[in-house]
Amino acid sequence: MKKTNNSIKALLLALGLSSSGLQAQYCTQQATSGADDEIFNVTIGTLNNTSSCATTGGAGSIQNMYSNYTANVAAPVLVLGQNYPMSVTVGQCNGFAYSGTIYAWIDFNGNFSFTDPGELIYQSAPFVPFAVAGTQYNVPGGVTIPLTAIPGTTRMRVTAVEGTVGGPCNNYTWGETEDYNVIIGGGTPCAGTPSANSVVSPTAPICPNSSAQLGLSTSYTVGGMTYQWQSSTVSPVGPFVSIPNATMAILTSPSLTTTTYFSCIITCSVSNASVTAQSSSVGVQGITINNVPYFEGFEGITENDQLPNCSWAASNLPQSCQTYTSSQSDNRMPYEGNNFASFYYQPGGSDYFYSNGIQLYTGITYSASLWYTTEIFGNNNFSVSLSVGPNQTNVGSVVIDSDNPAVSPFFSSLSGTFTVASSGIYYMGIEGNSSGCCAQWLTWDALSVIAPCSLNPFGMGLTANASTICQGQTANLTATGANTYTWNTGSNNAALLVSPQFNTVYTVVGTNTLSGCTSTLSQAINVNASPAVVAIAVQGTVCSGKPANLIAFSSGAATYTWNNGLNGANIIVTPTVNTLYTVIASNTLGCSSTATVGVSVYAIPNVLLSSSATNSLVCEDDETTLTGSGATSYQWASNSSILLGAVVLVSPNTTTTYTLMGTDANGCSKSVAYELTVTNCTGIKNVTTTQGGISLYPNPTSGLFTVELNSGSVKSIELTDVTGRVILNRSYTEGKVSFDLSSYSNGIYYVKVLSQNATEVIKVVKQ
Repeated sequence: MKKTNNSIKALLLALGLSSSGLQAQYCTQQATSGADDEIFNVTIGTLNNTSSCATTGGAGSIQNMYSNYTANVAAPVLVLGQNYPMSVTVGQCNGFAYSGTIYAWIDFNGNFSFTDPGELIYQSAPFVPFAVAGTQYNVPGGVTIPLTAIPGTTRMRVTAVEGTVGGPCNNYTWGETEDYNVIIGGGTPCAGTPSANSVVSPTAPICPNSSAQLGLSTSYTVGGMTYQWQSSTVSPVGPFVSIPNATMAILTSPSLTTTTYFSCIITCSVSNASVTAQSSSVGVQGITINNVPYFEGFEGITENDQLPNCSWAASNLPQSCQTYTSSQSDNRMPYEGNNFASFYYQPGGSDYFYSNGIQLYTGITYSASLWYTTEIFGNNNFSVSLSVGPNQTNVGSVVIDSDNPAVSPFFSSLSGTFTVASSGIYYMGIEGNSSGCCAQWLTWDALSVIAPCSLNPFGMGLTANASTICQGQTANLTATGANTYTWNTGSNNAALLVSPQFNTVYTVVGTNTLSGCTSTLSQAINVNASPAVVAIAVQGTVCSGKPANLIAFSSGAATYTWNNGLNGANIIVTPTVNTLYTVIASNTLGCSSTATVGVSVYAIPNVLLSSSATNSLVCEDDETTLTGSGATSYQWASNSSILLGAVVLVSPNTTTTYTLMGTDANGCSKSVAYELTVTNCTGIKNVTTTQGGISLYPNPTSGLFTVELNSGSVKSIELTDVTGRVILNRSYTEGKVSFDLSSYSNGIYYVKVLSQNATEVIKVVKQ
């Protein structure tokens, strides 16, 4: 029969006819009731047909039950191997919203039947909700026209049924069926190398062990294209492995447990040239674990029948367990926000929602709650319970609260407290149980788990090593009993070191991280003023060993203690080097302050004195030159006179002590004493006689002196200065010999007498 039908279709195409004239050869399907569910829109390719409860199709249509649009809606051209987005919108023809299933078939082989493999192009999940105004459902991944489809005009059937239907030829009670013509086009054969392409993947991670829909960013408009999808769990550049039977432009991936990269080899079968699409990845969500406080109001879901995250579970989604992003009929509405969850009454029995894992701790008392409501008619076929357990099953779970029957046209609360025997990961279970009649939905929202602080008190302490301090001192504050701390200073440490300048209250908030509860304590630190003190030196710079006057000024100080051991506000110091002095000023409260003052010290000059007198010995009334050095000004003092200048002449007639005071540019002075001995140097009284009997006089001399010789004992006389230089050299045998040193400098000279028996040296002092 299949071969015969294809032959008939081919004949019709050859004659330029359409198979729409063979409508009677397709099976019929329709609703038996004109109420409730209605198809409001069908879109695929260039087809975009919108209808309402008041409109219907062409010949053979039955309002609100069946619409035939094969003759009055232009057929879209669907090219072999190409992929086309498709959507179906279903609403209601009365004021109540229901749920059901959407189906779509295309007779790809033209045999006037929709039951061949691959011709069911879409079947939604059962019991998807149909809003009164209409709910749009998009075919996941679109519709790809198989390369085996026969080109030409053929039939597409779309059915929306409240509940389910056994196939394209079965009637049902509520819903609508619509028939359309579509044209399968062969397309222009490809040539050369296909243009570059890239893989399009979901932007959000998918749940573990689920599939993802992937496609290509560019759809080819030519025929003869083949596809081979590849995957890699290593990197975006592979290595890639071909996916068996993945040969369409759209890919439904295998179940994934880890991030996977996908690419596609696109080949023109005519030229046998290929291009590899740029890869894209599909991420896989990890396990979600939350801490207390925990709240779930489904506000994070973006479409109906979506769970908050991959770690949530539902026993029968979306048939009996459903979630919504907006209010629905029959009292289905959120407790707060926009989103919520419901249990549907068919099939009857127990269904469950299980939260993701929540970290709970032994020793903590928790409180759990949710809000639920049922339809307004008062039917009592539902019960509801809230439980906690170590698994996403009811094995080992403990019921926290339940209502049986659950009858509440307004939101009611399930709530209770519980503890766990051991710390670990636990799951909240929400069970809805229906006998199958008569309330259709039980709606719930706002699941919450908290650790009430009234049930979980904890002891917290705050101590201070001192509650009263002086300005500039520190106090140690220590908080105990919590896990974390936050001070009003911004510190997060348990201990706090403070140095306030005025009375200050310090507050710490301690948190018990197991319960999330907090406790707040405060500690006041009183601050006594310290006396202000200033120290000055009356003489900021002194000569070494000279006194300096130090004075401390303070308002409120009672005592003053200096670092050199002296006490009092006014002290005298005699530093010999630059020195810093510190004074501690204390008041009657025991508070003190310090001040520091420095005294600079000039060094004492190194004053030296020299004399022209030999051995400090001079004759009476002889002039002697005294010379000072090492200073900038000089003063000579004796018992009879005061002289000024670095060089002075003195002629004492008696032995005299001269004191030289030398002063430098800094005003520092040093005294040096010098005694000048005066002797009577007249006549031959000052005679120097050697052991050999040779005499020399006067000695000291002012120039002239005589050497008296022993008869017959001398050969020569030699006069030298202190350097050994010979000044005079004479030969004599007897008598007296005179010498004159008037033209020579004052100083010491030596007379060397050479005799037959010895050599003798006599020192002569000229002054």
